[in-house]
Amino acid sequence: MKKTSFVIITGASGTGKSTALKTLEDIGFYAVDNLPVDLLHPFAHLVETGHADITRAAMVMDIRERGIPQRFPEVIASLKAAGYQVTVVSLEASMEVLQARFSETRRVHPLDPALPLTEALKRENDMIRPMCEAADIHLDTSDLNLHELRRMIRERFKATDGEGRMLLSFVSFGYKFGLPKEADLVFDVRFLPNPFFIEDLKDRDGRDQRVQEFVGSSEGSSSFREHMESFLREFLPRYVSEGRGYLTVAVGCTGGQHRSVAIVEWMFKRFMDNPEVNVQVRHRELANE
Repeated sequence: MKKTSFVIITGASGTGKSTALKTLEDIGFYAVDNLPVDLLHPFAHLVETGHADITRAAMVMDIRERGIPQRFPEVIASLKAAGYQVTVVSLEASMEVLQARFSETRRVHPLDPALPLTEALKRENDMIRPMCEAADIHLDTSDLNLHELRRMIRERFKATDGEGRMLLSFVSFGYKFGLPKEADLVFDVRFLPNPFFIEDLKDRDGRDQRVQEFVGSSEGSSSFREHMESFLREFLPRYVSEGRGYLTVAVGCTGGQHRSVAIVEWMFKRFMDNPEVNVQVRHRELANE
């Protein structure tokens, strides 16, 4: 029997579920919006046994169906126990961002148009929590525009070379802005000297050659990079053999401008020719990313 990949997108209103579903449809997923929870098992069985042309399917499930949040975790667990390849993606955003998005679009909240927006958002957030807690992947869309969200979804769920290689993403970030929720592995490089305190380097970022030379020549930098590379080279084949479609490696410094960016750029160059993976880079805190 063929194995179909099922991706289920959940999250509160305004987090980008429709955009994510449309993006998955654009890259070849069979897309279904608001599938009732009682139809998950029949739908998965039908796709697996009766539609050889469907190898990947995506659906949005949220609180539009009454009672779904409480039943959702159990149904997902039973699907996985039955051998289906299911990935649940929770899209999340801060309350402030959700309020701003609704205000910008002048939409009423679908939970109850009569409720004040802040109350509707809080109530929905409480209701959908069991579904989000059952997710395999948590993606924070607070700082993403539509184009960035589409790019993230495409990178997560489609190998660009068409050969099914695992997507290896290196992400630089600043600890003062929080950990990337999509990170599988996190490395902290705040022990390295900070170029921010060097007058000639503070206004540059880690992609600049001078910043890279400063970071690369700092005490401990060479040893750290060698150990990080050695760790990844040893364990990447094991992630690949497990059939994972992606692995996100996050590297953090204080502000996400210099040290983490330089290390990520270095790692990208070290792994870009690896035949087992498709390597991508994202610098979360750089304004032009």
